[in-house]
Amino acid sequence: MKLLCVDSSSSAGSIVLSEDSRILGEVNLDSARTHTARLLVGIQYLLTHAELNLSDIDVFGVTHGPGSFTGLRIGLTTMKGLAETFIKPTVAVTTFEAWLGKCPEWQGILVPLIDARRGEVYASVFKRIGTGLERRDHGFVDSPETILSNLDEEEVLFLGDGALKYQEAICSRNRPKWKIVEADRFLGRSLAKIVSSRANQRLWIPAMELQAYYVRQSDAEIKWKGR
Repeated sequence: MKLLCVDSSSSAGSIVLSEDSRILGEVNLDSARTHTARLLVGIQYLLTHAELNLSDIDVFGVTHGPGSFTGLRIGLTTMKGLAETFIKPTVAVTTFEAWLGKCPEWQGILVPLIDARRGEVYASVFKRIGTGLERRDHGFVDSPETILSNLDEEEVLFLGDGALKYQEAICSRNRPKWKIVEADRFLGRSLAKIVSSRANQRLWIPAMELQAYYVRQSDAEIKWKGR
């Protein structure tokens, strides 16, 4: 199966074109420019140089949150539109899962922390045993200090741009077995691997069912409810 996967959950956007588990090409760019200005251009660049058309894509994969509200909307709208046009299925992956895909061998507790701005992070607690991954919550947003105070596990692996941004707070807890992953912010490859696995199991959904997973209300929603 040929897959086109997009992550637009942060300024570090990724587009990956793959065939099953083989990467055919990728575009990674961390830029202040909106994904509107670069997403379709990046997709066309990959398809042109791989000598493929959009109609050749079998499954469209996308991160659906949490992350930048604007970025997620652009990515989801784009992939939903392409999938609907060519009547192809989609696979939605949380940004938490995409980050976990960067450390597939780690066993035990993993906590992805994603920068939510305003001094907060999106977080979720996972436990990996063998190849199985157990999620202990539905995801939440809070200050790093509050989240760290509620973690009593002796050994934890922290991932994500939020973990790097607040690494001083993590290290100040004096937990020798709390570790922080040093990794770039590009999630395309780990996203593509997850999408490939789910597509092979036919764990996909129709494009019309794609929905964002925000965790926190947008500013517009907060202002509207406060009127």
